[in-house]
Amino acid sequence: MKKMSVVQVALLVLIAVSFGELVFDFSVYEELFLDFNIYDDVHDTIVSTLCLSCIKLDPVSRLDFVFETGNGEEHPEFVWKNLTKGPLFIEYRSDVCKACDDMAPIVKDIFNVSFEKEETLYKLVNYSGLNIHFYHINLDHASQAQKDSFPIYDKDNIKGVPMFVVITVKYDRGTIKPCYTAAYGTLGLDTDEERRDLLIDMIDDGVKLYEQNREGYKYP
Repeated sequence: MKKMSVVQVALLVLIAVSFGELVFDFSVYEELFLDFNIYDDVHDTIVSTLCLSCIKLDPVSRLDFVFETGNGEEHPEFVWKNLTKGPLFIEYRSDVCKACDDMAPIVKDIFNVSFEKEETLYKLVNYSGLNIHFYHINLDHASQAQKDSFPIYDKDNIKGVPMFVVITVKYDRGTIKPCYTAAYGTLGLDTDEERRDLLIDMIDDGVKLYEQNREGYKYP
């Protein structure tokens, strides 16, 4: 019995030491993760924002223009200010996203712009005689302010890219205020022609609202 007790104690000590090493090793790796911001990068790109085509999701959204933002926060300063000169179109994407790659040529063609997928681009473009503020935002390379704008316009709480947003102005109980709509993925459509037509309809609706209400819009 005494021999058995010694063996048992020895095994318990060995297990405890091994577990301690594992805990130590994990803490070392955790520290390395924190030092290089790997955890934050993984969380931001995988957990917070999904590649819709990677998870085989292609949501169909109602394209009505709404006032309430996706997360209840105010519109960013650049939106309030730019709306004095025209509506905004924002394309959000990430590096690894097949649907983003599929939709990029359509967006480039509509606005006659050129950019690399890793690039964050802003350009004031002429669309049917009206200025439109065009933004291409890659969330893997964008500034923090640009990343923070994504959940504001995630109207349907999809948390995925690509996401296409049109921001314009509309009358609301005596005040002209910013409003927006958002569409996701490959728009639930099968062909590039259908996708292009839907994006154009979405943009045209935003332009019409802007032309109807622009005179009453005031920059705070």
